[in-house]
Amino acid sequence: MKGIKRLIKAMILTIILSTMSLTVFAEEFVDMPSKTEVSIIKPWTVNCSLDLDSSSVNSTNIIVKDSSGNVVKANVLPGDNSKSIIVCPPTGGYTPNKNYTLTLSTNVKSSLGKKLTKAVRMSFTTSIKYEDCTSYSSLPVLKDIKFNNSPIMMNQKIDFNVYGSYSGQVQYRIFDFRYPNDTYDNANKYPNNTYNELTTGYTSAKDGNTVYPVSLTSGLESGKHKIVVYVKRANKQGKYKDGNTDYDNYYSTYFKVLDSNIIKDKKSNETVIYKEYSKSLDDATKEQVDGAPIYSDNGWNTPSTNLIKYYMNGNNFLDNYDKYMFLSLNYMEVSVEDLNNMLKGKGILVGTGAAFLQAAKDSNINPIYLVSHALLETGNGTSALAKGILVSSVDGKPVTPKVVYNMFGVHAFDSNPNKYGSEYAYSQGWFSVDAAIKGGAKFISSGYINSTKYMQNNLYKMKWNISVTWHQYATDIGWARKQIANIKTLIESCKSAKPVYEIPKFK
Repeated sequence: MKGIKRLIKAMILTIILSTMSLTVFAEEFVDMPSKTEVSIIKPWTVNCSLDLDSSSVNSTNIIVKDSSGNVVKANVLPGDNSKSIIVCPPTGGYTPNKNYTLTLSTNVKSSLGKKLTKAVRMSFTTSIKYEDCTSYSSLPVLKDIKFNNSPIMMNQKIDFNVYGSYSGQVQYRIFDFRYPNDTYDNANKYPNNTYNELTTGYTSAKDGNTVYPVSLTSGLESGKHKIVVYVKRANKQGKYKDGNTDYDNYYSTYFKVLDSNIIKDKKSNETVIYKEYSKSLDDATKEQVDGAPIYSDNGWNTPSTNLIKYYMNGNNFLDNYDKYMFLSLNYMEVSVEDLNNMLKGKGILVGTGAAFLQAAKDSNINPIYLVSHALLETGNGTSALAKGILVSSVDGKPVTPKVVYNMFGVHAFDSNPNKYGSEYAYSQGWFSVDAAIKGGAKFISSGYINSTKYMQNNLYKMKWNISVTWHQYATDIGWARKQIANIKTLIESCKSAKPVYEIPKFK
């Protein structure tokens, strides 16, 4: 009996999660209260009443799994004392808006060799906000990374400065992640998310308040990149750890390495002009953050400031693909045959080239853009709004039932797109596919492309209205780039095309 009592006493654990605590006794099995809206970069701390056997504090005995039961590459560390454990998130953090379970197995032991008799579990759901920088207090903090050369070209020298804050000596370690493509902004969405180290371990000690210059003389491969700079107190183990290294804090930023430059390599049939703004890119980004933009990764999530800045920085999109987000969307001559070729196999939109061309002429819109926009908004002519929705009431009031169409997602608000999009279509009299094409084109023209107030005559400006920040066609930060594929295909098939590109130029 005495042995059992000693065992119970030895194995009392207090697990501190956020501001809540719970005492777990050995003879009980406890599923701790679940947590919601958890930061994707939050480290969990486990505080125990007795000293721990450090050999039992490892990622085999303490694990994190996602909702599919897959083990997540969390990092388990000894805490600030012999009675605590820190469970750090994987490199780049957890995935936003996803469910996880943290489990302490029975192999966790006290220094006296006493095991937990039953496992302890806690489920948590991450918030929808993507975070890519840490700012743990009383430790060296990183504030910014600024590039000295832009646009950044493939295999050319890259210079940037790292800005930090700390009253003592620090060390830096730098990694680069090259995205396989631009589908996802979260590196954890790629199965083989390998980071390439740009330093050789941690640097020598540096002044924590002095700008740290970095020069990559050999350059990088073309494509989208994420730079992660880690910092820690000089000659000390970092308090936290991920799959790359131990650290006290880290900071991430994003940029594109170009394999071509529309300005330098301009084709004979192209015209490049500039739109100068009185704001800096940093100031413009801050204004957009307040507008609550979103991005599509694992559902619709809130992007970090640096992700927004990446999409707003025109220098990231001057190659021969992304340049089309700067293409003038005012009318350009294209044949009906070209448009119908593009619409083959596109559901309800098959054979509607003449309607698109007439709508483009009437509304002074580039017909190539008009078709591309409709294809994206309707899922290639297959969405409910494209195929037609029967409407019998508008704003809660009964109307004569009619089938309506909406080809551009006009007023199809995220909370209930089919309801709001169809009711707006009814109010506009869009009772045929042609009427929806022509009516939607007029809406886009007067409200965006040819508006004397908003002057949003390219994809970039339709998404990022620098002058009137709230007036945007879409909240998705990647919207402009997602429109490009079809535009590029048809522009390149029109040999007589003379595209005009307007590049943003910040202060």
